[in-house]
Amino acid sequence: MKNVFTIAALSVAVIMASCSGAEANPAGAAPKETKTAAPSTPGKMKEFMAMLDGTEGSAQKAADAYFSDELKKSLEEGNSLTFTDYIMSSAKVVASNGPCCTMDAKAGVTTRSFKVCWQDDKIVSIEDLGIK
Repeated sequence: MKNVFTIAALSVAVIMASCSGAEANPAGAAPKETKTAAPSTPGKMKEFMAMLDGTEGSAQKAADAYFSDELKKSLEEGNSLTFTDYIMSSAKVVASNGPCCTMDAKAGVTTRSFKVCWQDDKIVSIEDLGIK
């Protein structure tokens, strides 16, 4: 009889020990929040994005204020749609890697992505990554 109680007690102990880690979030407990750091913004990216307010010509004003002279010249020589041809709003940085970041902005009913690279307080390159 003593052996039966010992075996039963050990069985219960083993079962409880093996099940204790199965439920990481017991019922009624608040889920743990994980904080994700917002991507850092190089240069004057926040000020640049704030200029993209959805009004006609806002992208051109932002480009005039923050594009380097070399970038402006190279864009003038191109014959395709450029950053300044869009009416953008709700810009946000979605990724950052050193002096470059990826920015999403609403352009009409679409969302466009751009890779923007900074040197000091000027944008030295901008790449249209297309519609997201």
